[in-house]
Amino acid sequence: MKKNMAAARSKSTALYRLLKTSNTEFKAFMDTYNTLFADSPENTKSDHEQGVPMQGYRQGSSPELEQYYKLIHLMCTLGSVEKMYLPPALDLDQSVKENQKIFERMLASDLNVGAGDLVLDLGCGCGALASHVADLTGATIYGVNIERSQIEKAWENPNREQLHFMVGDFNKPLVFGDEMFDAVYNVQALTYATDLEATFREAFRVLKPGGKLVVNDVAALDNYDRDNEHHKLLIQHTRELTAFGGFWHASYWEDAFAKAGFDVIASTGRSAVEMIRKERALYDRFNKIAGALSRMRMIPKRVDTMLQRMNTNCASYIEAEELELITLNWYYVAQKPA
Repeated sequence: MKKNMAAARSKSTALYRLLKTSNTEFKAFMDTYNTLFADSPENTKSDHEQGVPMQGYRQGSSPELEQYYKLIHLMCTLGSVEKMYLPPALDLDQSVKENQKIFERMLASDLNVGAGDLVLDLGCGCGALASHVADLTGATIYGVNIERSQIEKAWENPNREQLHFMVGDFNKPLVFGDEMFDAVYNVQALTYATDLEATFREAFRVLKPGGKLVVNDVAALDNYDRDNEHHKLLIQHTRELTAFGGFWHASYWEDAFAKAGFDVIASTGRSAVEMIRKERALYDRFNKIAGALSRMRMIPKRVDTMLQRMNTNCASYIEAEELELITLNWYYVAQKPA
């Protein structure tokens, strides 16, 4: 009951803040699409086979990225993805949120930590995922995230003794000491890495020997052909919908782990297409309601525009996953040698 009430309050707060969005904030948000998602770097399977170096996400952590997440997080909170990630379809009979819980139990198990251990969440968002991992493991979680409003929301979590959140940038050296953490993880945030190997080297530095680094993130798949205009269009639509930066074949991720000093224990992809179908159905209803209220001038037109933009291109994403051009959930388990 308490969790349901907290979720309802969170959605109400998100809606209120969206309604109070200024024209300046709205314009800045809409402008981020051209700044963040135009000419983003890509490395395909063919690139890897030809020895083409990995291209990092040039913009890295930027004011535009902060502005984008400030509002996209509010829109995600209205639906099922307040945690800012779409889980793999692990149980088709369950909701998006239930599949998140299943995924997080798998993540917690692979971290292999318990009470008294310290864990680092890179790109923690509002801390909801970290809170669940803390509940599952008993470990103390430290989280860093570039966007301050999400960190301020994370600070409101009542489970504060186990949770420590701060504004931070994984594109810069981490503020933590050597061998401080028993495990490190990331879920769908590292496509904004300017140098993925450097970020992994920092994770390696702060990990204790034998500690695990678990990453679940976007990856290009074998079938993606950058010279195929239809493929490019599907990926660009997906990028705008799901807000990922760099698009790299899974082999590049594996190389970055190895070059940073890790042993890669597991590397596998899982489709999220059925989850996006569920979320699309939910936002279709939101869009109809927002459109009607906007026409009656009961809510600002800009709110309807932002929600419509978020729900645009779902069909392209679904097709891209079905063609095996992309997955939002390539799952890696790496370990620092003991």
